[in-house]
Amino acid sequence: MIVSISHEHDLDGLGSQAIIKRYYDTSSSKETIKLLDANYTNFIEIVNKQLTSEINISNLIISDIGFNKSFKTLFHLFKSAKKKNCRILWFDHHIVDASIKKKIRKLIDVYVNDVQKCAAEILKDYFLPNDPVAVKIADFARDTDFKTEEYKLASDIQLIIGYNIGPKGFNNRRKIVELLSEGKFNDQWFETQIRELEKWIKEQSDFAIQNVIKINIRNFGNAYISYAKIGGGKITELLKKEYPDSLAYIGIDLRYNEIIIHSDFIQCREFARYFGGGGHKNRAGFKHPHTFTDKKELSERFIQDIKKVLPKFKK
Repeated sequence: MIVSISHEHDLDGLGSQAIIKRYYDTSSSKETIKLLDANYTNFIEIVNKQLTSEINISNLIISDIGFNKSFKTLFHLFKSAKKKNCRILWFDHHIVDASIKKKIRKLIDVYVNDVQKCAAEILKDYFLPNDPVAVKIADFARDTDFKTEEYKLASDIQLIIGYNIGPKGFNNRRKIVELLSEGKFNDQWFETQIRELEKWIKEQSDFAIQNVIKINIRNFGNAYISYAKIGGGKITELLKKEYPDSLAYIGIDLRYNEIIIHSDFIQCREFARYFGGGGHKNRAGFKHPHTFTDKKELSERFIQDIKKVLPKFKK
């Protein structure tokens, strides 16, 4: 069996998986491919479950997941997998310390990390460099990951993914991967999803703007925090548009208490790593054990932690 584990939250992660699926669907391989997705907080659990199962895995392919220090607990599993003839391939574009990259390369069969590309571009170059469908998927993924905003369809698919994160959206995420892998970019299913989520986007966007909290950090500047039942990345985009002069924007997805920080002035990855998360220089994700009070209000502990930690990572 071939197992693919990719980042569930964005088009780069699911697009990467679509390229993997397309490669094996069009190859002579008769092996079953199992598609799973993960985020920074459940990645260890998912990898552990696969590598300790009784299933014979020939290839474990990881894409677009980044790395934080807690992932080191998987290194012994990688060693064991190699002894069982399980090839591990890891494709990524997040910033990873040179010492960690060196260690990973010694433990697994293939490790490619290129911060100048999105993960789907790396996968396309490795598996299907001349395939027009894979090229288009990679173009869409780069558009959303690097915020170039050239393709409306890419933005729409990203919204659909944001609507379908978490366990309840698993089947719809598989549908997205299937359609992308088959090159069905204009399938009616995408339009149906967009129509269904338009009201949700409007309601939750309004809710996020109505519940903005401004925090002022002495000798540092302002940061804005808000929350809604919508992706944290979408919330930070709304905050940046509403308050363009802030140093940092933090969005909390109430559905899963997942938090995104976006800033051009903060080392977001290092900030997120402080809380056990990870990501990119200007955008990263993390969790906090005490985000809200019992009254569903932002806790003072969370606010004080943000005030204390943000200045440590100013560029």
